[in-house]
Amino acid sequence: ANAKVAIEEQVPIINISLGKGDWIAERVHEYNGKILATVTNAKHAQSAIDSGADALMLTGHEAAAHGGDVTSLVLIPCISKRFPDVPIVAAGGFADGRTLSAAIALGADAVAMGSRFATTKESSLAHQMKEIIANPELSGGSTEADTIYGKNFDGIPARVLKSAESSRLNKKPASLPLVIYRAFNAAQKMNIPLYKVIPGLITQFDKMYMVAQFGAATESLMKATVDGNYDEGVQFIGQSQGLIEDIPAVDELVQRIILEAIETSSQTYETLSEKRMT
Repeated sequence: ANAKVAIEEQVPIINISLGKGDWIAERVHEYNGKILATVTNAKHAQSAIDSGADALMLTGHEAAAHGGDVTSLVLIPCISKRFPDVPIVAAGGFADGRTLSAAIALGADAVAMGSRFATTKESSLAHQMKEIIANPELSGGSTEADTIYGKNFDGIPARVLKSAESSRLNKKPASLPLVIYRAFNAAQKMNIPLYKVIPGLITQFDKMYMVAQFGAATESLMKATVDGNYDEGVQFIGQSQGLIEDIPAVDELVQRIILEAIETSSQTYETLSEKRMT
């Protein structure tokens, strides 16, 4: 449904993930739009390109939410070498000018800094969560180590901010009765007749389980992102939160990142040039 609306509005760039997006790419290309496909490995990258993707967003293990098993340090050069003509946006572990410079050196054409830009003045993320993420204190703050990565929260391996609630939800998979309850509840909210849900639970339990997990996860995510309830909610966040220590305006942040990236790249060039001369 979301894809159809985006196509009707002729959104110039549409980011897709999970599943074949060939029909989306076909429709988007009709109005000269572009498809950015999120992938986590070479196999998925090839499939996305075959389905019509114009560019790839490589999501490393460090990323918030649904990153893959491979870190950005390895993923970016591997995919950029395998698909040299495909534009690459790197995601996972990028939050300042140094990491932008590193991403470009690894073969990326651009970066996505979701965690960093979520923690800005203009972001709609609840201010309470911004303050927690931007707290650099080793005791009681949010460092690069204060995240949890697991698949029990929403059915797909995901990285979230460490808390008592996120630890509890990631501890073990939901029980069968709870999954069935969530499936029925999600169906009711979407006005789907129960007689259509029951066959799915029987014949496609894995898919229904994932849908049910997504439905349950939404409530926890809303408590954190909208209500700012750290104790009862769950917040997607990347390991790059260890680099986040303030809540700046977007323009200030962008200027800072660009300047630092230029300085870092210049320092790298000077260092390597000196080594070459000796």
